[in-house]
Amino acid sequence: MAARKKSSSASKRLQSGIRDLEKRLPRNVQSAVRDIRANLRVLQKQLERARLDRDARWRKLQNQMRRDVVRLLQRLEKALSPGAAGAARARASSPRRKKR
Repeated sequence: MAARKKSSSASKRLQSGIRDLEKRLPRNVQSAVRDIRANLRVLQKQLERARLDRDARWRKLQNQMRRDVVRLLQRLEKALSPGAAGAARARASSPRRKKR
């Protein structure tokens, strides 16, 4: 599922609210909050890359499966066609003797 994007005004209000709250905190807590926020951004980017990679792999696998199914159906139709029975018997050879 694709992530929903928030409206820019709501995001700006949230960011300004966080900054105001951050200003009220002691200095050591402010730096911790900034570090946490930076780590969350990095994590968010990693998750997005993983999602894109997963989606690309899924599409590739899906396309390969579709091609394989089409090929299999074509072989099945060819095998079941009226002229295929006689051709299959003509191709079959007699059993070979075992080598000693």
